[in-house]
Amino acid sequence: MSIEYRLHSRCACGSVLSSSEFAAASRPFTLAGTKRVYERSRPFTIRHIALDLALDVEARSIRGTARLDAVRVDPGAREIALDAIGFDLEAVEISAGAGRAAKPKRGAGKAASGALHPAEHTYDGETLRVAVPLDEAEVSILVRYRATPRRGIYFLQPDEHVPDRPRQVWTQCQDEDARHIFPCIDKPHIKQTTELRAQVPPGWYCLSNGELESDARSQKEGVYHYRLDEPHPSYLFTLVTGEFARIDDAALDIPLAYFVPKGREEDGRRTFARTPDMIRHFSEKLGVKYPFRCYAQVVVSDFIFGGMENTTATTMYEHILLDERAALDISSDDLIAHELAHQWFGDLVTCRDWSHGWLNEGFATFMEHVYREHHLGADEYDHGLKADLDSYLGEARGRYRRPIVCQDYDAPLDVFDRHLYEKGGLVLHLLRRELGDELFWRGVSTYLTRHARGVVETRDLARALEDVSGKSLERFFEQWVFRAGHPELDVKIEIEGDQCTVTVKQAQAAGQPSREHALQPDASTPPVFAFDLVLDFGFTEGKGSVTRREVRRVDQAAHTFVIPLPRRPRFVVVDPDLRILGEVRVDAPGDLLRAQLAHAPTARGRMLAAKPLSRRDDPPTARALGQSLSDASEFWGVRAAAAAALGALQSSAAFALLEGSAGVEHPKVRRAVASALGSFRSAKAAEVLGKLALRDASYLVQAEAARALGATRQSSGFETLVDLLDRPSWGEVIRCGVIDGLANLRDERAVPHLTARTRYGVPTRGRRAAIMALPKLSSDRRTRELLEELLDQPDPYLRVDVARALGDLGDGRARGALQRQLDRDLDGRVRRRIREVLRDLGGAGKRELDRLRDELEALRRDNAEIRARLGKLEAASAKVKKAADAK
Repeated sequence: MSIEYRLHSRCACGSVLSSSEFAAASRPFTLAGTKRVYERSRPFTIRHIALDLALDVEARSIRGTARLDAVRVDPGAREIALDAIGFDLEAVEISAGAGRAAKPKRGAGKAASGALHPAEHTYDGETLRVAVPLDEAEVSILVRYRATPRRGIYFLQPDEHVPDRPRQVWTQCQDEDARHIFPCIDKPHIKQTTELRAQVPPGWYCLSNGELESDARSQKEGVYHYRLDEPHPSYLFTLVTGEFARIDDAALDIPLAYFVPKGREEDGRRTFARTPDMIRHFSEKLGVKYPFRCYAQVVVSDFIFGGMENTTATTMYEHILLDERAALDISSDDLIAHELAHQWFGDLVTCRDWSHGWLNEGFATFMEHVYREHHLGADEYDHGLKADLDSYLGEARGRYRRPIVCQDYDAPLDVFDRHLYEKGGLVLHLLRRELGDELFWRGVSTYLTRHARGVVETRDLARALEDVSGKSLERFFEQWVFRAGHPELDVKIEIEGDQCTVTVKQAQAAGQPSREHALQPDASTPPVFAFDLVLDFGFTEGKGSVTRREVRRVDQAAHTFVIPLPRRPRFVVVDPDLRILGEVRVDAPGDLLRAQLAHAPTARGRMLAAKPLSRRDDPPTARALGQSLSDASEFWGVRAAAAAALGALQSSAAFALLEGSAGVEHPKVRRAVASALGSFRSAKAAEVLGKLALRDASYLVQAEAARALGATRQSSGFETLVDLLDRPSWGEVIRCGVIDGLANLRDERAVPHLTARTRYGVPTRGRRAAIMALPKLSSDRRTRELLEELLDQPDPYLRVDVARALGDLGDGRARGALQRQLDRDLDGRVRRRIREVLRDLGGAGKRELDRLRDELEALRRDNAEIRARLGKLEAASAKVKKAADAK
């Protein structure tokens, strides 16, 4: 368990995977019928787009005029193809000899130069093709249109079920939804400057890319004019309008503003307080100053992502705002840092096509850790990396494995996953370790400077790092970026006298190969990874310890190293700096592991000892874990790992130690203790958890205690959970924890309570939790039909979870409803999930898997009890023998 899992969604990536994802069997990433995606040709490029948009909020429609200044690339091209979906065209005009105009005196939508005349064009509802005379190198195309977009722009209004929903309009163009709002070449490899003149309801504020140029009088009338003189792709266009409170931050020499719902100003200041420090730190670390003239963050309602890095103007969802109680153990810094980092990685330098999207998302994820290291220290950096590794491994084990750079997808959002984000960020960490800080950051600065305002692919990053370091990184990128899978290592440590024998076996199965590799005769051979195995040997010296580092190269399926030592080490830490992006299972003597837990020089080193110790149920191990857990001076992540290990032991001694720590001061440690107590199916565990669930000061501890209370399977917990079901909390975390608890309880009395929480009007996070919980309690026709009815709900994440729940249900009769939704759904995430479920339907279903898992857990519990009894008998026997020997 990684207790500090991500609490925020980001960009196009969903929230953390559920335990049911981890439990599934891994499948191929590429679905039947998927075609390889290649970058689109660029016979023309766009230099500038000027928009004039009028919003009809009641009709959820727009009236637009778009001027596109296009430049010929292909001398023989006869037409320019513009992405434009669902437009009612009123006019398409063209003028020759267009050049970049000065700032228009009358706003956007006017031709740059030359007389306009009707353009020869065709339009099929998706692509607008405009004929361009062969003798024209530059043209300006003017399109007047109306549209009621189904995607890209979203109109929010209150209704009888959600009366407090604000009236807002906001856009979300990633991955390729700008085409629903204005004509464009809707691919990341085309970057242009933009300007927007927007007519919005009077009294509303409007935010867009760049600098605001309209005067106060125009704004009062609802007319806003923005201009951005730096090129950016269409997916980074933004328009947000509504009633907001504005918070100006004068901490930097560029304008900084945060827009939040009225009445949430204090929460806004609390949440965004470290933004200036992030900008300063990133500018210094990257060797490239913040690349634009201003920066704003706006918080909207019902946003479909966690955040979106629109150039100069990031949009955030409402859960980013923290009240005073939430701030006890929740931070929004990671999400803020992630979207801010995109201003360099994605906005200044943009991936050429989505297959290289990790250059955007991997860097943004990595920079979250870089800021955490700066603000909170190296232990937090290491812990965040471990959490991301666990997240990636969960997807790789439970869903699929694919290369980070992958062209085999149906919709670009298919690749916005844990491989793109978490694994991509971890690859950058590995590069940092490979090159060292000085060369790594110099290489990143070279990469940004060399490709500023341009587009990039993975080899551009590799070349920049190679140019500053002189190292060949070809094999590194081939195995970590262009190949699917990761090393799965069994590392055995044996100490005999003054030498250590280290046995390393790569146990990974063959991942899904790329299409090129699939053509090779040995494609079924498990891949062998090459990496440095780092071992830190700790020795007692005086009253403390000294550490000696040994590094051995592993590039074969099996290696055995014999390392001479001056004396028996106190401990051995395997991979202390996280240089292995994979699973490392360590088998070492118990005394070395216990000493590692207590004395390794870094929190990561100490934390790594907890999991192997969780497989050793003996009194010295329980005492060592208990000491770590109770040590208030220890890093919280180590204490949480010790709690998880005690929960895995499931012995009476482990329970006593956890019970005694249920009131520890640190909320993250209390949360880990609560989670671990859920491993004990006893009335005493339920009693302790019930108190935490009802009264703890932390939202997250209450939520985790409720989840664990259900895991105890004590029927006495049912009423407690029902009482907590509608308790308000940040981000609905208590309700979600309670719903998970009711599902864990396996008490069918919970079915009507969960069913009621699936209805529209219940906050979305609570609805999603109820939808995912239902198949654990009910597999009847009514449950299937209820889920099928929810397949057409507006929220794409909710539709994804409905599809997942139908997959968990395992009822093949849901195929028809799923296929109908697939035929009409426009969201790539939803379509991907439905296709996966349709592929997998027909098995035993989630309830049967849960039953088998329960039986396995019961066997483990019985085994733990037997081991505990055996340990007591062995201790008593040793005591008797010692007494007899004394006589």
